[in-house]
Amino acid sequence: MQTKHLILPALAVGLGALLLVPAQDAGAFTLLGGSLSQSQRDFRVFNNFTDSTANDNTTPDPSFPGYQGAVVAIWKASVEWGSELHGDGSGDPHQPNGLGSGGANFDASFQGLATSEGTTNSNVHSELSGSSGGVLAFTETPISDGWRIKYYSGWTWDDGPDTNIGSRIDIQGVACHEYGHALGLDHSTATGATMQPAISGSGVTQRSISSDDIAGVQAVYGVKAGNKPRITGVTVVGNQITITGANFASTSNQVWFTQGSSGGTGTPIKVTNLTSTNGGTQLVCNVPSTAGPGDVLVRNDGTANDDLSNAWPTDLQPSGPTCLSPSNYCVSSPNSVGSGAVIDSVGLPSVAANDFTLACYGVPPNQFGIFFYGGSQVSSAFGDGILCVASGGLGVYRFSPKQADAFGDVSMPVNWGAAPVASGSGQWASGTQWFVQFWYRDPAAGGSGFNLSDALDMTICP
Repeated sequence: MQTKHLILPALAVGLGALLLVPAQDAGAFTLLGGSLSQSQRDFRVFNNFTDSTANDNTTPDPSFPGYQGAVVAIWKASVEWGSELHGDGSGDPHQPNGLGSGGANFDASFQGLATSEGTTNSNVHSELSGSSGGVLAFTETPISDGWRIKYYSGWTWDDGPDTNIGSRIDIQGVACHEYGHALGLDHSTATGATMQPAISGSGVTQRSISSDDIAGVQAVYGVKAGNKPRITGVTVVGNQITITGANFASTSNQVWFTQGSSGGTGTPIKVTNLTSTNGGTQLVCNVPSTAGPGDVLVRNDGTANDDLSNAWPTDLQPSGPTCLSPSNYCVSSPNSVGSGAVIDSVGLPSVAANDFTLACYGVPPNQFGIFFYGGSQVSSAFGDGILCVASGGLGVYRFSPKQADAFGDVSMPVNWGAAPVASGSGQWASGTQWFVQFWYRDPAAGGSGFNLSDALDMTICP
């Protein structure tokens, strides 16, 4: 077992000015000679910090949902090493350009709370009773099969996010340094590097990794590849999550969730064997019952460093506007079998739910018809009925013909991954409003030989 320490110069406490480094750089990053495999990207926190200031940040942060105090400070420290901004990058007033600066093929998977400090390869942060001279914290390796980070209780710890914390020691800054060791970085002699062996003042400046640290993590894991999976947004409707982004595999994708309860082994909660849609830019799955607030990541069909996406925060709560059932408008006209055909729907017009069905009743038995839709309402005579749907500048689109059954009923499950609703100007994207009607043949009625139902007014939801 190896240990790597972060030292605080005794005179620097309260002064915030002294560094135990040369006046000029004598070198740059150095490496420990190991790296974390894709199966070792998890980290947890055993929150046994004893200082009240280590857990007095109780303000909810949407970029770090479900947790507070020291846990959030360590979470922020970890995502700073990520391949790109963590969500929108917010959460640290010291880093106005955002959290997530590594630019490498590396992203961590936050796995919530541990119930003990674990073993030397449990990937757990925790406090250690006592002190050891000027040592603030240390990381236990070897790296290949995990690590453990401990913070001495002899110091007064602060969870931020404020930067003016006096003589207390910043958990986030120290955790960022120690997690660098877990990634495979040794100490650096570059001025301003997070991986310098000593910090100045409270260590707040160590929250943000420098160009030397970035070069180090990229040397270990490679510069972020152009084909690395990338998450750009997450929406939750009911029990379904929709992840949008780029470079998802056509099949065999995984979605990694944060565990919903304490304990565990650090292994992410996973949904596997997922097929992407829209050209590898969207994944939809049910949220596992064991998942909780935290981060989601996407792993495509490989196990290399560039096969795991960036981490995206989510509270797993339904997002976006309320999803409403379509409403009927306009009128139906009498046909050869009765007072007219009535359009209906089953389910909600939700992209993520993907369980919406159009239906029509009172159609002449065994006759063919077509569901069609457009961007505005109209009311004008057409055939033996009333046309209720118009382009509205968005166009008019039709689905494949459908045949009514012997009772005069017809239904059509909407395929959200196929034309015309999947893409283009007729796409049923979240927030768009469309108007739907059913046209059908009715030769027995005489006249024009066709008729129409009434219509539906609906707004697509996530």
